[in-house]
Amino acid sequence: MHGAMIEAVASSGYERTSVKQVVGLAGVSRRAFYEQFANKKDCFLATFDVIAARGAGRVSAAYAAAGGDGQERMHAAFGELTAAISANQKSAHLAIVEAPKAGAPALLRLRRASATFEHMLCESLGATSPAGVLPAPVIRAIAGGLHAAMCRCLAEGSPETAPQVASEMLRWTLLFQTPAARRLAERLSERARHALMQGRKAPARESSAPLGSRASLATPGDDRERLLEHALSTAVEVGYRELSAPQIADSAGVSIDSFFEQFDGKQECYLAALRMLGERLLCLASEPPASADGWPRAVRARICQLLGYLAERPIYAQTIAEGAFAAGPEAIDQNVWLAGAIAQRLTDGAPVVSDGALAVQGVAGALSHTIRCQVASGQIQLLSVLADYLSYIVLAPFVGSEDAARVVIEEAK
Repeated sequence: MHGAMIEAVASSGYERTSVKQVVGLAGVSRRAFYEQFANKKDCFLATFDVIAARGAGRVSAAYAAAGGDGQERMHAAFGELTAAISANQKSAHLAIVEAPKAGAPALLRLRRASATFEHMLCESLGATSPAGVLPAPVIRAIAGGLHAAMCRCLAEGSPETAPQVASEMLRWTLLFQTPAARRLAERLSERARHALMQGRKAPARESSAPLGSRASLATPGDDRERLLEHALSTAVEVGYRELSAPQIADSAGVSIDSFFEQFDGKQECYLAALRMLGERLLCLASEPPASADGWPRAVRARICQLLGYLAERPIYAQTIAEGAFAAGPEAIDQNVWLAGAIAQRLTDGAPVVSDGALAVQGVAGALSHTIRCQVASGQIQLLSVLADYLSYIVLAPFVGSEDAARVVIEEAK
């Protein structure tokens, strides 16, 4: 049945896959299916677990069997990973592309699978650098960039290109090694603890709504803006599949007639809400100054604004990390495009052009993965604490790891 789920998802996608389709492909009865799985999602998640375990086993074995230092072991592991993706595209498609569409339980599984990979990175980088291990949020962001490389490997789907992608993954990873690793970890950890302590001591504002509540999104304005805001908040609350036009209108305090004067239905409204969210996030990530001296600090300021904005508006973070993936291909494409556009906006104006193939694509993956992990862990409010770590990820490919660390450490004072 795991194989049948892989085939069904490959041909129909997660949303359109049905139990009927799975049992037909597997050649088993519905009774046999329900003796093992509660529903389609349960079977999908179990299939993901099998794929992830096999993939982790192959990569770990390649890593352990490789001789040499940590760098050579990483290269072997990346080579095995890209080869496995190219040779098992349907399984890889389920685990890499379709998993986010299965909601919060799948996000948690993605986080667990990534944690295993991050442990390997931490061990390897620690073995190849006497300067100390990079901070855990930096390792996590590097893993996000590597996920972007995996997506590229899957999209190209050619065994011939797998070794090249593996080499790019290794180069991307090594970009972030710095003699200042220990100081970077200590300084940013200290600043993160200070920010958390200040957050606990800060008195609650009487006018603020609880994080994640629909009221926290409601702002005075015209009916259209209220409908867009509440399309996102209601979708997070009930799920996109259960979302309806009357629910959106009722939540926004707008008549259903007014809703249909502006939108044909929930999908048009939701897509417009995603565009609104994208415009706001792109504005926060607007082009930094062209000045070579000012660019690194401007980038850090933009990232602080961006993550602070999402930390204060959990529904927005949940939408781009999870909700949009349940709203159909157009919403998914829009969401993926947004991550790339933010990365491009942040890296525009860099004093030098990075020759790394993952310089922009890796930034998009790092940002997306970091946000996904915070949503999966239920710690969205801590996103703003991660701004310095992500600033380092954005800056290092363009100004070098040493200068990137210096800028982040100095700005964190």
